[in-house]
Amino acid sequence: MLAALVCWYIVDTKTAGVIVFYFIFIHAGPYIIVKYPTLTTLGMIGPITMTLIIGYALQVRKVGIEAAISNGQAYHPVYVLGPLRLATVSGGLFLGWLWTVFPWPISEHSEQRKNLGSALYLLANYYSVMHETVRARLRGLDDDSTIKGSVSQRLDKARRTLYGKCNLVLSGMRLRSAVIKYDVPIGGRFPSQQFQDIIESMQSTLNFMVLVSFASTSFTELQNSEPSTSSSEWLHTFRRLIGETNITSQSITTLLSLMSASVTNGQALPPYLRVPEPFQYSQRLDEMDADLLSVRHIAEPGYASFAVVQIGTKCIIDDLKKLLAQVKDLVGELDFSYHVISTKDGAANESEETLTYTKSNLPAGHGQGGAAQT
Repeated sequence: MLAALVCWYIVDTKTAGVIVFYFIFIHAGPYIIVKYPTLTTLGMIGPITMTLIIGYALQVRKVGIEAAISNGQAYHPVYVLGPLRLATVSGGLFLGWLWTVFPWPISEHSEQRKNLGSALYLLANYYSVMHETVRARLRGLDDDSTIKGSVSQRLDKARRTLYGKCNLVLSGMRLRSAVIKYDVPIGGRFPSQQFQDIIESMQSTLNFMVLVSFASTSFTELQNSEPSTSSSEWLHTFRRLIGETNITSQSITTLLSLMSASVTNGQALPPYLRVPEPFQYSQRLDEMDADLLSVRHIAEPGYASFAVVQIGTKCIIDDLKKLLAQVKDLVGELDFSYHVISTKDGAANESEETLTYTKSNLPAGHGQGGAAQT
């Protein structure tokens, strides 16, 4: 409305000047859409409203007031039409927001929870594909990915597809998180900050998985390369080491799947879940060559990639430990432990509650979750 009033009156309602200023102000909408994607609605509605106001005024000037009102539509000058258009758009936005909330006041919250469960499930799928890819490359089972229908080509395609889906879901969750904090907290406070922390942990985990997958591509070349005379002994031993290494673990896929099911169904996690520790090389190196991974061999082929894969795997484990703690805090964890109290203990005569149940942080209507302890 303000832009339309400026366009119309700053040039004393001269048609040429109005068109020039309209051309300048109309580009503010695309700029907002490109620069601030979260304000896309504002970038679209603003130019449309200004176009309706200026376009109607120029039309009346062209055809005349009598022709403009001949169809029964009332004529209003720009300084009256602008506020009317603004009130109409504001009323429409309010009704849209109102019927998004009612009659299901926590629908946005439920969708966010379901999206989180879907993102965890996609992350488990991506890790499973990455695990098979790395294992094939370490053992020299990786074939030519340029051949259509080959195992490597199908793994690469599945990995790219899952990566795109993960990023798409996580981006949508970030956008929804930015909007949810403005919702009226009907039905209980939504744990927006906890969801935001989980999203960031998942994004970090996904990034390190991509790094490990990319760094392991050199192992295929290493298995097919011919060792030089100076490094043949080291390379032969190194090939044996990576061929017997379990850098990744399918236990992580199981863990992510369990977290996805708990979040999706709004139920507590099973007890005693643990993130697997990274592969330990000390004993294997003592049997082969304790000096195999010394920094003196940093220039050897495959050494740098192996180091990147190891560091990336350790970072994945650390992020998963953080993610597991955050999901436990969100949905709770079952606890079946019990304590034996001696009858000779005076404190045993006091009445004690032997079963406690703590609700999770999921909002009402999102399923039952919590921690039970006996």
